[in-house]
Amino acid sequence: MSEAAVEDMSERRVIPPPMPVVEFTPAQLKRRKELLYEPVRQFRISEHSGTVSLLKTMRAGSFQGRQLGEAAALYERMTYEELGIIWSLAGSLFSAGMRQVVIDGIRNGLVDILVCTGALFEQDMLEALGHQHYHCQPTQDDTELQELLIDRVYDHLLDELALRQVDCTYSIIADGLEPGRYSSRAFLNACGSWLTKTEGVQDSVLQAAFEADVPIFVPALNDCSVGVGLVMQQAQRGLEQSVGIDSIRDFHELAELKASTGETGLLIVGGGVPKNYAQDAVVMAEMLGHTPSRHRFGIQLSVADMRDGGLSGSTLREAISWGKNDRRIEEIMVWGEASLAFPLLVAYTYHQRLKQPRGLRRLALHFND
Repeated sequence: MSEAAVEDMSERRVIPPPMPVVEFTPAQLKRRKELLYEPVRQFRISEHSGTVSLLKTMRAGSFQGRQLGEAAALYERMTYEELGIIWSLAGSLFSAGMRQVVIDGIRNGLVDILVCTGALFEQDMLEALGHQHYHCQPTQDDTELQELLIDRVYDHLLDELALRQVDCTYSIIADGLEPGRYSSRAFLNACGSWLTKTEGVQDSVLQAAFEADVPIFVPALNDCSVGVGLVMQQAQRGLEQSVGIDSIRDFHELAELKASTGETGLLIVGGGVPKNYAQDAVVMAEMLGHTPSRHRFGIQLSVADMRDGGLSGSTLREAISWGKNDRRIEEIMVWGEASLAFPLLVAYTYHQRLKQPRGLRRLALHFND
């Protein structure tokens, strides 16, 4: 994206596209209102100073409570070191109430690079546009939900019409950019810029990352509303006059960033492509002729099983054999579900560092968009 394109976006105030209009019967409207009623509350780490004493107590215990307490202590200690901290995030974290944890983590310097799944940024944009996710039971009748244009993620719901507005929003953002091939980082940076200039939007991960110069990489960006929006634009404008995502450029950028950042560490929530991408950046940097340091510390929060070759590729120690992690890596595996372990770990470090906040690294300034 050229500097002229960025300046053009910054000079004008914009509004999101309207919600799609669908005709429902009075009974359907009543039922939609009943279902889309109780919103998922976002976890605000600033409100939970008690996590410090809680995790210190858990650290003195055993099993996964002790593992989580040890992980929190390791993470806090590493925030004082001269290294870049990478968060690898997978799963429906933002719709489940973890979105604010990431916003607060960015704004308080607890993360320097994000590597994520694409679904997180349809969830993020949905809430940025003023919508919410809503409680339900996992036994909800999915046939009924389909008729009402309501989507389910285990025990919470979202309005399909709101999601379609998200699709259109990403298409409109692309319309404001020069045609060409962008890395996911460059495109999401433009999305964050757009949100800062858009009327009526709520705070978001995209906006916080843009303002704090935290680069976001989404290696499978087409697998979400961003992909839908860009397909819509390509269908309307044609290949040469549309915006596309260059995943190879993406990998190149992350590898070069790893080489220039120096020592790094990982906080991995879940697994999947983001985890492997964040670790493979070391190997890719070596293949480009650099001599990057391998990841110095690693914390993974997961409920996956390593015995079937799963756990999204490897344990943190197994990755040593691949040259991704340092042979002396300080690593802790917490066998715990993300909505339990992730907010507690981040809240612990946030409150421990209130008197001496960690400064922003602003690693996105490495790139000239």
